[in-house]
Amino acid sequence: MQRVMVGNVEVVALVDMVGAYPADSVYTEAGSALDGYQDLLDGSGNVVLSFSSFLLRADGRTVLVDAGNGPEAEGKLMEELRAAGVAPGDIDTVVFTHLHGDHTGWNLLRETGGPRFPSARYLVPRGDWEHYGAQNPPPDSFTRDVAPLEGLGALQLIEGEHTISPSLVTLHTPGHTPGHLTVVISSEGEEAYVLGDAFLTPVDVAEPDWVTSWDWAAEPVRATRRMLLERIGASNGLVAASHLPEPGLGRFVMTERRRTFEVVRPDGA
Repeated sequence: MQRVMVGNVEVVALVDMVGAYPADSVYTEAGSALDGYQDLLDGSGNVVLSFSSFLLRADGRTVLVDAGNGPEAEGKLMEELRAAGVAPGDIDTVVFTHLHGDHTGWNLLRETGGPRFPSARYLVPRGDWEHYGAQNPPPDSFTRDVAPLEGLGALQLIEGEHTISPSLVTLHTPGHTPGHLTVVISSEGEEAYVLGDAFLTPVDVAEPDWVTSWDWAAEPVRATRRMLLERIGASNGLVAASHLPEPGLGRFVMTERRRTFEVVRPDGA
């Protein structure tokens, strides 16, 4: 759990878990070009992904962006929330960057089927709702974590530039999934971008045209990454990304070799 301020908005990174995946199965078309990125892999040739959600305190609101893998994966999101001094009932909005199961896992109480965050409206990207809901059958995580929200009266479909609060607005960033959203934070002249899975690993940051095996469509994800790199670079905005190195808070910076992701550390760390 790590906190930073963006103007008057508090951003708290909450790490649900960490996992490692063979780089050659993530970047299936990269081939030998991956050899130039061994410093971004672990000793076994894996990309190491954190699974982070982000708590935003903004404009009198308490907003959770994404909801982790859930209890089946022995995730730690609820412990991280407690460490941040937040109870489930304190959260008034849950917004999803997209509807993959590692972002929706803590939505519902397994014992009762009720919402785990009982005071919250769940803001769901319309493009993903329609895409996954139309599959036959829908993904198990969609059926388990997302579809029941409609019957519970907790669901709100959103798209495009949706205003969550005066400091928080969504931006459509498709490619990883059809409806993928970024949450843009603007406060006191500062900006931050909660990117979800628009960038999955530091390799994506250096090579924005490389498509991962988890991405829905190549051309949209490439266009989204180029747009975000230009926009974030212009403002030197803070980056909050679900799977970039723990805890997922940092900045995109240029070194002599390439563009990379530099983790923001707490003062004194």
